[in-house]
Amino acid sequence: MTKTFIRNATVITMDDKDRILKNAGVLFEDDVIVAVGPDIDPGPDCDIIDGTDRIVIPGLINGHIHMWQTAVRGFGVDWTGIEHHLHMQTEWVPVYQPEDMFQSEYVGGLSLLNGGVTTVFEWCHGNRTPEHSDAAIAGLERAGIRSLFIHGTVKTLPREGEVHFSQIPHPAEEARRLRRLYSADGGMMSLALGILGPDYSPVEVCEKDFALAAELDVWSSAHYSGRKGKVDRGYFTLAEKGILADKHNAVHGNAMSDDEIRLLIEQGNTITATPTTEVSGGSKAPLVSRVIDAGGMPAIGNDSETATAGSMLSAMRESLAIDRLFRNIKRDAVAKSEAPAATNAVYRGMPVPARKVHGTYEALKWATIGNARSMGLGHRIGSLEPGKQADITIIRANDINLVPSIDPVDAVVAYADSSNVETVFVNGVAKKTGGVLTDASAPTAAAALRERTLRILEESGRAALAEERFA
Repeated sequence: MTKTFIRNATVITMDDKDRILKNAGVLFEDDVIVAVGPDIDPGPDCDIIDGTDRIVIPGLINGHIHMWQTAVRGFGVDWTGIEHHLHMQTEWVPVYQPEDMFQSEYVGGLSLLNGGVTTVFEWCHGNRTPEHSDAAIAGLERAGIRSLFIHGTVKTLPREGEVHFSQIPHPAEEARRLRRLYSADGGMMSLALGILGPDYSPVEVCEKDFALAAELDVWSSAHYSGRKGKVDRGYFTLAEKGILADKHNAVHGNAMSDDEIRLLIEQGNTITATPTTEVSGGSKAPLVSRVIDAGGMPAIGNDSETATAGSMLSAMRESLAIDRLFRNIKRDAVAKSEAPAATNAVYRGMPVPARKVHGTYEALKWATIGNARSMGLGHRIGSLEPGKQADITIIRANDINLVPSIDPVDAVVAYADSSNVETVFVNGVAKKTGGVLTDASAPTAAAALRERTLRILEESGRAALAEERFA
């Protein structure tokens, strides 16, 4: 048994009491947290970490990302949604090899760990063969990050005579094979199904896919816009037909009505937003405030590695800023008249109006316990509490870009970046110490990934992309 004690730190627990503790400690034995708070006696034979000028938070959770795309990171920053589908799924997926999947997941996982993320919900839909899925999982395991592998299916546009992907149910035997290997919510690797859902498949396919998830007792997740899809009236129709299950996660959903949001939440389902990518391709608000208004807990992620950095530190502040923007737009529209400028309306002794926007604590909640609960893992991760897994991130509060860090939550959410992440534990194992990843192979892996990138571009006929920015 290995005991580790982080002492004299500021601890943001994210527990149900919303406790933020000064001069407190976190004690864990092997992979389990055993005590959180002041005045902890760690006992003998304990590794001590000095938490002075440190902020301890639950390991961040990336609630939605396509990390298998790390090999083509950055190529889609300026793409439209149509360009993304054509290039990613129809040009690059057909030439992706299992080794490309492995290197993408490995390097992508290391990148997340470097930024304080300890769990990733990897929505993998570039896995055109079982070997691709196995390689992706192997890459995640090599990185050492806790993972929910969401097994999806490719969306390559068909050639003449081929069946469109929307008409093909989730491959049941492959899902069963993976389920025999991985649990629904245990260990370092768990399984969920990335199904087509009502946006991308007709009722008959939805029925088979939801039934498969129920058979395997795993969560399902589907990309969904809320606009007219393959199933008329979307989730309403699935609920009326008894197809919609209680362990389902809808991603995006910006065009959903309030009634459809409430339907999902009342059925025990969850909704995940990726605000940065969503505002890049549309004008409707990400589902953060509206999920809260409907009685749910938002979850957030990054989405595609081709277009968005896989950083939950960035995702928190961007989600918060975008949510505030849309709330302010809505408020101004309701007012129907131009309010006086704030500088002209302020006077000494005036009552300060109540805040009408969510704050940094809420954003941290979305990226921790909110994301954990979104896929049924809130009983194991997402907060610092006895009995939960020792997934812990330590941030230097006295770094030049964070000091004075009087409010630790503001410091983490509004100012921190990966350079401030000093230590990361996953399942009680150190993955970053002294500000450096413990995996000595990280530089070699980065170089290997670049070679895979150049091969993908060459084989897909897109080699010119590597040179187009240069004169």
